[in-house]
This record gives sequence, structure tokens and C-alpha cells, in this order.
Amino acid sequence: MKKTCLILLAVLVMLGAAARLYRPAEKSLWSDEIATIATSLGNSIDPDAYRLRHERFDPPAPVPANVYRLKALQSHGAGNLAQTIRVLQSNVHPPLFFGLMNLWIHAVGLEPGQLRLPAIFFGILAIPLMYGFALRLADLDSARFSGAARPSFALLATGMMALSAYQIDHAQDARQYTLLILLALLAGWLCLTLVRQAGRDWRPWLGLALVLAAGLYTQYFFMGFAGFIILYLAWQGRRDKVFLLMAAGLALLVAGLFGPWLGVFKAQMAFFKSVGHYTAGLWKPLQLPEKLWRIGCDFFLPASPVGKLLPLLILLAALFPGLKQRFSPRCEDTGRFSVSPVLLFLLGWLLVVVGGQVALDILKQTHTATIRRYLLLASPACYLVMAYVLVQMGQKLRDAKTAWVARGLSVVLLGLMAFDSFAMLKWDHTSSDEFHQAAGLINASALPDDLVLVNKSGAMAVGMAYYLRPEIRMWGLDIPDARLLAPNSALMGSLEAHMGKRVWLVFSHAAPSTQNRLGVWLNAKGYRRLQLEKVPGVQVSLWRRELG
Repeated sequence: MKKTCLILLAVLVMLGAAARLYRPAEKSLWSDEIATIATSLGNSIDPDAYRLRHERFDPPAPVPANVYRLKALQSHGAGNLAQTIRVLQSNVHPPLFFGLMNLWIHAVGLEPGQLRLPAIFFGILAIPLMYGFALRLADLDSARFSGAARPSFALLATGMMALSAYQIDHAQDARQYTLLILLALLAGWLCLTLVRQAGRDWRPWLGLALVLAAGLYTQYFFMGFAGFIILYLAWQGRRDKVFLLMAAGLALLVAGLFGPWLGVFKAQMAFFKSVGHYTAGLWKPLQLPEKLWRIGCDFFLPASPVGKLLPLLILLAALFPGLKQRFSPRCEDTGRFSVSPVLLFLLGWLLVVVGGQVALDILKQTHTATIRRYLLLASPACYLVMAYVLVQMGQKLRDAKTAWVARGLSVVLLGLMAFDSFAMLKWDHTSSDEFHQAAGLINASALPDDLVLVNKSGAMAVGMAYYLRPEIRMWGLDIPDARLLAPNSALMGSLEAHMGKRVWLVFSHAAPSTQNRLGVWLNAKGYRRLQLEKVPGVQVSLWRRELG
């Protein structure tokens, strides 16, 4: 049985690795990946950071696209983390991933496929680690995970991690999200190892402290998860003074390891408060349950309508006759109901990660809880809860049909996830290819005197410059206030002074009002729109002056 499990695990790892390594250079870089490059190299491309220093990110007149490109790509030397940290003071991210990417970029260059290899590597490592973590988790409840249930639970959760299109898509993204999942799984594994071994060996404690600190240095959303791990250990050791003291020491050590960063963190929070990142005013509590449900479905089948129903069907299947006894059996000695410690751990994980996002939204009136990548840390717990339900259904109960239903649902779930990932990689792999497609439209027919105006300056302007021909004239439009588009404003006067016979407008779909105002102004100046092209996330329109 052990040999069979190892063979199946190897197959899942190979399938997951093959999917993550499939043509990683096919997608163009997108805004956040452009920001990764710039920040890692020690360059700021956030117009808000320039504005707070009373400077301008955009030049006073149109420049060749290569000038914008160099704003992100200028190197301050391999390993110059001090410059990266200076940039991060006007940012909202911790430094670990950017420090790693600084070294990686200087080693391999800027080709998109090469840039994404670290995230791919972390995503592949998370697959076998999910298996090890699930085995440790099953050890918390040996009564429910007897015989083949323990490896079945681990393999099923690992299969979801390996085959999920959501995981594969984020693994092919030069961002810190797969590193965050890897650290969360490793922290969970070390935590459960300490619980199993009664925590008398200091080495797992030290390892866990380093992993939790690394998570905090990767993304601030890890704070809630780190707190959950420490509180869980304290609860487990509430009757063991030595274990409880070790848990307290762990908390102090993690705080001490994060301490040197607190000054920068304070500066970042001041910057966050000044510029109001994560667009405020979009908090819609009535829509939150639906959006969280849709994000949870995305963890399994983001591209399939079936994915919106499958988790619900499996949860309803848990209500089959006989399963209530398995999920909440009566303790023979006390007569009270008990909940599986496995479910307690996983539901606590979900409550902290998702609840933390919702609490942040309530406090800041933002919409981060409805952004799928910010809840990525919840995805392993979702897979494990689903695996728990299916495996417990598959245990030998009074109704043998229940076991066959559970096995059938497991096969269908993994099959649909595999097909969903195949469809994404084969047909939808360039769905976020906005810069490459938009720049391609312009490169194909731009004339020497044309001007390209890019809305949402900063990462978007640099991203367009990354793919535009180096000599094409372009200008970023950083328009935080609609009054800048008034006919007599300084911005509109500068535009009129530098525009030629033709102008290209590149606007994100999120800025229709600004685009409409600028279109009205162009019409008033004698320009007429010749064409409008839409690519994922971006609209490109060409305007030509009809009047002298």
C-alpha cells in the first residue's frame, strides 16, 4: 500500500510540474509582474510615491517608449537589497520575495518565462508538501482516519493542489503567492509535528519560528495565519507548562525576527494611509457571501460552470444517511458531541484567513476580500476540507452506496480539474495578455509622428513600453482628479502642444469615465476615432485629426 501511494504521489507531482512548466513565457507580463521587476531592481514605478515626494513619475513631454521601460529596468547592482528596501518604504509589500527576485533577475535576465521560474518552483514544491501536511493532519484523528483513509485523504488533497487551474495560473505568475502557500504548508506541517511529538525538541520550534518569520516577510496577510498557528499550539499545550512556555517563546522569537522590519512597516502603513491603496468605497456587504463563494469555487474549477455547483453538491452529499454519525459521533463516555480535530484545524484556518480579509474590508471600507489572489492562502484548507468530506463518505458505513458515491465524486472532481487546467493551458493561456496584444496592435501600424497615451501611469505605462517599439512616442496619463481634464487645464494644454495628426489611447476597462471625457475633448479638437480594439483588461483606440 505504501509503495502504491508513493507511485501515485510521484504521478501527481509530475502532472502538476508539467502543467506549471507548460510554456510559461506564452503569457505577457502584466502590471503586478512589471512591479515585481521594478521593485526587485530597486526602482519605484508608483506615481503616488513620486507625488508624496513632490516629484512627477511622468516626464513633462512625450518620450520614446524605451525611456519608460528603463524606469523599471535600471539595475542598481546585484544584491543591492538596500535600494529595494528604500523603494518598499513607499509600497505595501515586505521584502523577501523581491530580494530573491533581485538575485534571480541578475542571474537569468528579463525573459518572462525565466522570470516566472521561482514562482513555478515554489508551486511544484507545494504539491508533495501538501501530501506530508495532510498525513500529519490525519494523525490528529486516528479513529476517523484508519486503514486506507489516511493516505486516501492525503492523495486526494494533493491531487486537487496539483491539478487546480487556479494554482497553476498563479504558479505561472512572477509574484509571491506560491511562496506564501509553500510557507503556510510548511508551517502547518511543523506545527502538527510539534503537537505529535509533544514539543520537547527545540529544533522544530526554531524551524517553525523561521518559517513564520519568512511568511511575514513575504506578505502581510500571513500575520493572521501566523497568529492562528501560535494560538493553536498554545491551546494544544494548555495543560503542559513546558509546551506552553515553548509556544510563548516561539511568539517572542517570531516577533524578534520581524522586529528589524518594523520601521519600514510603519513607513509603509503611513504611505498606505496617505494614498488609500485598494480602491476605497467599494464595500458591498450584501454581495460578499456570493463573491466569497465564487472565489472558493475558483480554487477548484475557475473556468467551468460546473465548478460553481460541484462544491455544493459534495457538501450536500455529506448529509447522506449515516454521515452525521461519522462527522459528529457521540463520545461513549460523556454522551457529548465531538468535532473532529482535523475539521477544527481547517475551519480555524479558513476563519482566520477569510475573516481577516473581511475585517480589513470593514475597517478600511475596501474590497480586498473580493480579490481572488488575496484569498489564495485559504485554498489549501478548502482542498483539505473537500478531501475530508469525500474520504469520510468513502469509509465503510451502513449504506455501501455512500462509499461508491464518494469515490465517484472524487474521480469526477479530479477529472474535471484536470480538464479545466488543460483547457486553460491549451486555449486560454493568453487571457491576461493585455500589454502584448495592445502593443502589438500599435506596433503593426504606428507612424513616426504618432503619440501613444496610456491611462493609469506607472506599472501600466511601463508594461506597455515593455512591448512597444523603443522609438514610439508615448506619455503616461496619471489622472487622480477629473479636474485635470478640464479644457483649460495645464495637462490638456500640454497634450495639445505635443499631439500630432494621430493619437492612440490605451485605457484600462476600469477607467471608462476618464476615457469618455478625453474622447469628448479630442472630438472638440477635431479628432475622430478610426478604430477601437478590446483586449483583456485594455481598450486601444486610434484617433486622427480631421481639421487643419
